[in-house]
Amino acid sequence: MELRTLYYFLAVAREENITEAANVLHVTQPTLSRQIADLERELGKQLFIRSNRSTILTEEGMHLRQRAEEILSLVSQTEEELKNDEVEINGCIRIGAGETHLMHWIAQLFSQLHQQYPAITCEFSTGNADTIEEKLEHGLFDFGVLLEPINITKYESLRLPGCDRMGIFTWQGSPWSKLDKITPEDLKNMPLLYPARYKTRNFDLVRWARGQLSADDLNIVGRNDLLGNASHLVKAQVANAFCVGDLPSQYDPGMKFIPLDPPMEIHAVVVWKKYRLLSKTSQLFLDSLKALCQQENSKKE
Repeated sequence: MELRTLYYFLAVAREENITEAANVLHVTQPTLSRQIADLERELGKQLFIRSNRSTILTEEGMHLRQRAEEILSLVSQTEEELKNDEVEINGCIRIGAGETHLMHWIAQLFSQLHQQYPAITCEFSTGNADTIEEKLEHGLFDFGVLLEPINITKYESLRLPGCDRMGIFTWQGSPWSKLDKITPEDLKNMPLLYPARYKTRNFDLVRWARGQLSADDLNIVGRNDLLGNASHLVKAQVANAFCVGDLPSQYDPGMKFIPLDPPMEIHAVVVWKKYRLLSKTSQLFLDSLKALCQQENSKKE
C-alpha cells in the first residue's frame, strides 16, 4: 500500500464523489477509480458504497480512514522533524486537553516560547480523556493535559501548579442559582448531568459527601462530555451539570458556577508517552514547562 494511494482514498472519502475527488487531485476519473479498486482488491474489503450520486464509506472504509489519517499525519510530522533537525527551533507542538482553567499555564508558556522562537506553532485540541489518550497512543498528540484522577502508569507526567474546584453550573433563572455553594443536601433530587469521563474514573460523590448522600439520592438525567453541548441543556433548564471551575460563563454569561462544599479540588497533569522520542521543539517545551512548575512550586515553600 503506497502513501499516494492513501491520499487518493482520503480524497474520495472527503469529497464523497469520485469525479470531484479526481478534480481535487488533478487526475482523471478512470485513474482514480482504478486506484481505489486496486486498494479494495489488495485489502480484500469493500471500502465504498457507490451510487450514481455519491460514494460513501463502508464500515471497513471508515476504519481505514481513521488509520490513514493517523499514518499520513505521522509521515508529515516525521518529515517536518527531519527537515528542521539542523535549523532554527521551529515546528508544531500538539496538545490535547480537557476543559480546565489550568490550561493558562500552557498558554503562558507557549506565548513565551513563541516570542523567543517565532517559527514555533501550536495545535491545541479539546477532548475528553479517552480521546486524548487514544491520540497520544497513536502519536497524534505530543502531550495531553488530563484531569485527575487518572491512571498515569503508562505515561511520564508533570502536575501543573494550582487546582480547580469542582462544582455545578446552572442557569441564572433556575431555583438553584440563588445558592452560593452546593452541599450534599442540595444535590439530593437535583436534576444532574454527570460527567461521562467519571464512569470509570472514581469520581465518588458519596465519599465526598461523607455519608450524607447515597447513589440513590442522585437524579442523573444524563451524561455529558464537553461543556459546550451540556450548556444548551442547562440553559433549557433540563438539568444542572458538573464542571471544573467557572468555565461555563465562557459559553454564556447567563450561566452561574456554584462550587461544591466541602470543597473538591481537581488537579491537572501534563502527560506524554514513556520512551517516546520527542522532537527538538517538544523537548524545549517540556524542559520549559518543568522549569515553570519548579519555579511556581518553590513559591509555596
